[in-house]
Amino acid sequence: MPFSDWKKVLLVDLGFLGDTVHSVPAIRALSLAGIRVDVMTTPVGAEILSLVPEVGKAWVVPLGKPSPPPWKNLGTILAIRKEKYDAAVTWVGSDRNLFCAAASGAQERIAHLTGRNACLARWGLTQTLGPRDRALPVFEQRLSVLRQLGWTGRDPGWAWTIPAKDQTWARDLAKSPALHLSVNAASSPLNEWPLDDWASALRQIWNVFPEIQVVATGAGTERESARLGDLHALVNDARLKILPDRLSVSRLAALLQFADLHLGLDSGVLHLAVAMGKPTVSLFRESVGRPGWAPRGERHRVMVRPCPCQSSGRSDCDGSRSKCLAEIHPSQVAEAVLGAWPSNPSR
Repeated sequence: MPFSDWKKVLLVDLGFLGDTVHSVPAIRALSLAGIRVDVMTTPVGAEILSLVPEVGKAWVVPLGKPSPPPWKNLGTILAIRKEKYDAAVTWVGSDRNLFCAAASGAQERIAHLTGRNACLARWGLTQTLGPRDRALPVFEQRLSVLRQLGWTGRDPGWAWTIPAKDQTWARDLAKSPALHLSVNAASSPLNEWPLDDWASALRQIWNVFPEIQVVATGAGTERESARLGDLHALVNDARLKILPDRLSVSRLAALLQFADLHLGLDSGVLHLAVAMGKPTVSLFRESVGRPGWAPRGERHRVMVRPCPCQSSGRSDCDGSRSKCLAEIHPSQVAEAVLGAWPSNPSR
């Protein structure tokens, strides 16, 4: 069935916060082409998609660490097969995504192959597409998959519908000038930056711009909640507000909407901030996929350090502390924040 005949599509996108954020432009592109778009996603992905009115139905698969075996989702697969989709598309070539697309019962079952996968996972696919240019932003890689399938539209970008109650909460919390600081490290201590350095960077920012109010969040895990508490004790300043518990994605999006700039690590929160149209300062370890995930443009400052662990495949870091990120000096981060601060903040 050619793309022009598609009326009802299932996207298999079993990723987490950042992955789902980068899928939104492609979802909107399909919807603007007159196609109903349902998405097979994770719980946090469903939270993001609840803010995207172009999504029809979210089929939620409870993935975590460790994730359940694929057969645990058999009931969801059987329900999906009854929908008789024109096409099922996945742009992440993991075995689980390939299996779910192949087993969807859709007339066309299409996968973008992005890495190693088992032959058995590809058994029911009707079409496979080769890897994209990883130097392209991830959302553009996904739009290029649609172009190869026959889509001819323009990038529609991101658009969000955030509940009014969450906007009211965030507006009261993030009084301008407001900086959102995220210690969310995408579940990896090796993505963390030392707390002493965070504290020093904030002091240096306040030395130049004392009016800035800082709202700090994390993933809500025990480790990150403890790190936020330690940061609060180190800074000991009323201009730093700590939110140690996990925020819903709608509240996080609202908080980013009313912040003037986002400062943080390589995590899904960064990608949401970019998609909310906010200037960002971010800290990255170098990796093969980093160019596709790092923000681009004059409004963003990306601080990257070479990472021997990524190239060698083994960790030389002591006590789960990233040696490469520790090479970034607090003065560099403070300078980047002040340089990226918007002259006319949008809210």
